[in-house]
Amino acid sequence: MAIVEYRTCAPRATEERPIRIFLNGDPVAVSQGSPYDLAELAVGYLLSEGLIADRDRFVEVRADEEGAAVYVDSGEQVHAGYVPLHRVTSAGCAQSALLRGGAPIAHAKRLASEARFDPDALLAQMDELCERSPRRNTGACVHGCGLGAADSSSLMLVREDIGRHNAMDKLIGQAWLDRVDVRDKALFITGRISTEMALKAHRAGCAVLVSRKSATDEAARHAEALGVTLVSHCRDGRLRVLSCPERLLV
Repeated sequence: MAIVEYRTCAPRATEERPIRIFLNGDPVAVSQGSPYDLAELAVGYLLSEGLIADRDRFVEVRADEEGAAVYVDSGEQVHAGYVPLHRVTSAGCAQSALLRGGAPIAHAKRLASEARFDPDALLAQMDELCERSPRRNTGACVHGCGLGAADSSSLMLVREDIGRHNAMDKLIGQAWLDRVDVRDKALFITGRISTEMALKAHRAGCAVLVSRKSATDEAARHAEALGVTLVSHCRDGRLRVLSCPERLLV
C-alpha cells in the first residue's frame, strides 16, 4: 500500500529561481534553474550561445547568489543581430536565442576528433554519474551532467541543476574556466537529449554526448551533421549509438 505524505509547505522541495545573466553589463537571458554554481552556469550558457569563445579574452565572472544574478566581463562583445532572451527560459525545455530561425546549424563546422571510446568505459562513467549526483540521490528533482576522458572509466567533473540544459551549461562552463580541453572527452547527462543539447556539445568542442535516457530524432540528425557521436539509453550494460559510430571501439 502506498504511503502518502501531505504537506502545507515543502521544506525539502528542490529550489528553483529565475537567474539573470549579463555580458559586459548587458542583459542576455533569464534562465529558470537551481540557485547554485551560478558562475559556471552563466559562462556555459554564453559559450553555448556562441557569445564567448576566447578564453584569453575572458576577464571575470561575478555571481550574486542572493540576487540570483551573474555578471560576466569579456573582451568579446554580443554580435550584431543577436536578440537576447528577456523572458524566462523554462528549466525543462530551454530555448536558445541563436536557434530561432535555425540559422547557426547549417553553417557550423563539423567536429573532427581522433579520440576513441570504450563502450564499457562509457557505461561505467554513466553509473558513476548517477552515484556522484548528491542532490539527485537525496530525492531532489535535478539532472546530473558529467565529463569523462576517453582513456578513463572515471569522471573528471560533475554538475547538477533542475534543468538538464543548465546542468550541461554548468559543466561546460566549469571546464572552460579551468581550461580543460574537452576535445578528447565525453559529456554525460541523466536526462534526454534534444537538438539544443547536441548543439551545446558541438559548441563546446566535445565530440561525444551520452544520455542515460533517450534522444530525439532531430538531435540525432543534427549530431550526425555536426560530427557529434550521440549515444542514448546508456544503462544496464547496453547503449545505443545514434550518430558518428566510428568513435566507439567495438
